[in-house]
Amino acid sequence: FFILTMTMLLVRPVVRSSAARRMSTAAASTVSSDVPSYVSEAPVATVSTLGNGVTVASLYNADGSGSGYTSVRLSGVGSRFDKVGGESAILASSMGGVVGREHISLSSISALSADAAASNLDALKGNLACKLAGLSYESQMMDHLHSTAYQNGPAGNSLGNALEGSAESVAAVSADDVAALLGGVNGTNVVVVGTGNGSHEKLVAEAEKAYGSLSGASGSKAVGSVADKSAFIGSDVRIRYDSHNTATIALGFDGASWTDPKAMPLALMSTLLGSFSKADGLGKNVAAAMCQEVADHELASSISAFSLSYSDAGLFGMVATAPDNKLDDLLWYVMPNFVRLAHGVSDEEFARAKVALKTQILASFDGDIAAGEQIAQQIGTVGRVISLNEMMAKVDALTMDDVKAAANDVINDQDHALAAIGGIHELPDYNWIRRHSYMLRY
Repeated sequence: FFILTMTMLLVRPVVRSSAARRMSTAAASTVSSDVPSYVSEAPVATVSTLGNGVTVASLYNADGSGSGYTSVRLSGVGSRFDKVGGESAILASSMGGVVGREHISLSSISALSADAAASNLDALKGNLACKLAGLSYESQMMDHLHSTAYQNGPAGNSLGNALEGSAESVAAVSADDVAALLGGVNGTNVVVVGTGNGSHEKLVAEAEKAYGSLSGASGSKAVGSVADKSAFIGSDVRIRYDSHNTATIALGFDGASWTDPKAMPLALMSTLLGSFSKADGLGKNVAAAMCQEVADHELASSISAFSLSYSDAGLFGMVATAPDNKLDDLLWYVMPNFVRLAHGVSDEEFARAKVALKTQILASFDGDIAAGEQIAQQIGTVGRVISLNEMMAKVDALTMDDVKAAANDVINDQDHALAAIGGIHELPDYNWIRRHSYMLRY
């Protein structure tokens, strides 16, 4: 038995001024922070820019030992820019890379060409179709969450596009569709990062050889911006299978872009909410209050808060897998934990979350490959390399007022988007969840 329903409530585009969304590097550099010497004295990346705007950065070992790694990030391509659905994933696969919603990541310097995709299109489409058939429900619901939250995005520029397309759209992709993706890529869309062992000068020469023929920027568009602001729509999509005894749900609020001042407070809020999985081995011994309640009452087999940022928008929320007969109880405990962020948490929780966020940041740079990907992401999204020292300082500078202000703006009495699949007969309706996005206080 299968039922598909979709509810649309309110179209509420958020207009932010460019000044409010701009990251202040001067302010960040003046923040004082007590950080370990291995962080404060960590080497910084060397950055060069080619004549056509290609950015080349390197963070090589001082002793010249070990292997060398290269990370290449291409902006201006990715699922957001698909017109059919799946062509960016096919292009990335043909080049040995990974597709994102606003970029493609490559593990080596290679010429930008759709020839490999065109010559092996049927095989690439078949492989992608098999991958889509095996996607987890969590991945599917994150796609559906984006689809319903950004359902009014224009063709060729929509965050609502599925990350790797659908079975139907992938089958319809042609070689011309894949080739068209590279038509708008220019030098400013390319970031090359070298880590491990290597020479910056050699890396620049290799980047010049591979990408030097690309045109320069065609306009004055700032890093991290797109032509149109993605409008967040309060809505939900529910795929009901009464034969399932579990359900997977993804709940999201209108979050922050990469350059939005709320991005860091929202990252801290996601650590305050935390994550839990029965497979972790921790049992009920989790630190975050929301996850403690979920674990104590056995409301879900897994739950995780997230804060996703894009060039002009973001999503803040959680994804969970739970028994079909505990969805009402799950939301009963989850929503107050979201809303209480707008009213403040204990000093102990706040301090723990800061430590957890610092740990996550440091872990994201653990290893040469990971460090290269992070540097490429920073340059591609905010236009510069942010040192570990500065990131630690930004976390230290966060106050409870920052968290409450961000939560008030994002969660408190705000519309949400939701995607759910499985045995969802006990999942509260949209209005119930919307009503529990705020507290009644007198």
